[in-house]
Amino acid sequence: MTKLTPILLIAILGYAVGHPAAEVVVSTTDATSSSEEDTSTAKDPAARTKEEKYRLYVGEQNYQLPFKTRISEPFKEGQTIHALGTIGNDPKRIDFNFHKGGGEGADMPLHLSIRFTEGLFAGKIVYNTFKDGNWSTDEQRISSPYKANENFDIRVRIMNGKYVVFGNRRELGSFEQRMGLEGVDHVSISGDLVRLRVFHYGGTVFPNPYTAIAQVTPGKRLDVSAMPKGKRVNVNLYRKGGEYALQVSIRYDEGAIVRNAMKGSEWGKEERDGKFKLVDKEIFDLTVINEEFSFQIFVNGKRFASFGHRGSPHDIETLEIDGNVDVHSVTITPI
Repeated sequence: MTKLTPILLIAILGYAVGHPAAEVVVSTTDATSSSEEDTSTAKDPAARTKEEKYRLYVGEQNYQLPFKTRISEPFKEGQTIHALGTIGNDPKRIDFNFHKGGGEGADMPLHLSIRFTEGLFAGKIVYNTFKDGNWSTDEQRISSPYKANENFDIRVRIMNGKYVVFGNRRELGSFEQRMGLEGVDHVSISGDLVRLRVFHYGGTVFPNPYTAIAQVTPGKRLDVSAMPKGKRVNVNLYRKGGEYALQVSIRYDEGAIVRNAMKGSEWGKEERDGKFKLVDKEIFDLTVINEEFSFQIFVNGKRFASFGHRGSPHDIETLEIDGNVDVHSVTITPI
């Protein structure tokens, strides 16, 4: 029998949200759900509609720039560090750093410098390290997808002794870790950003299939961030008796996101409407919000569908994610 992992435990041990000019706090109220459109900070939070709140990352806000924050615990294998902001209209450079200490001369096991003026047709991302007051002479470069006046979405995943870098959802390349992560306690972001609205880290190395205790009852949201690796990804929510309360089946081969559920141990009618906008080899962010009468489903921060409950919304107990997928993070939080 598959051992079930409580998702909230994962949230406590491996997920954090940064606060403006303050320490990062690990909390079970943090989640991963992307908002592609930069409308989140345009109005007072109290004035946002329910729909606008659903589209946001939990904890999304305006952060002070330049940004530097203390993390609450060391980074671990499988974790993803994610920042999202908006690039200025004449950018030259953006720096993303890990620090061992908060002082000016602290060692930096990771220095990513996004340079907009290098390269003929695109900028470059330069990787380097800083130790004992000196920069390494071994700079490494990969192409940068970032452009002026557009979103700045960077995700760095720690895997197998490497930093795997994702820019605007696509994997850009990887760099070998030259220094250990022990002692890393600060992250900084500086340069030509006009807004930083998300900073968080979390996740682990997830098995496939991944199964966990997940009481996604009314008033809670499930957020999954993952990289597709093939034709199909299934996100399943089960009732106490093992019956499907909801299956969200992302089918790249069919160009459809199919929703279904069971009633009396029988599959119901598939719901297949909705334009398929996901792209192979790009990270997707899926949000499922349980309301009293239906599930609200968002993909990459945009409303995709509603799915009416075909049974009680209160007895959901288990989550399963399977298929051709590499899961990066999973969280459950109150809405």
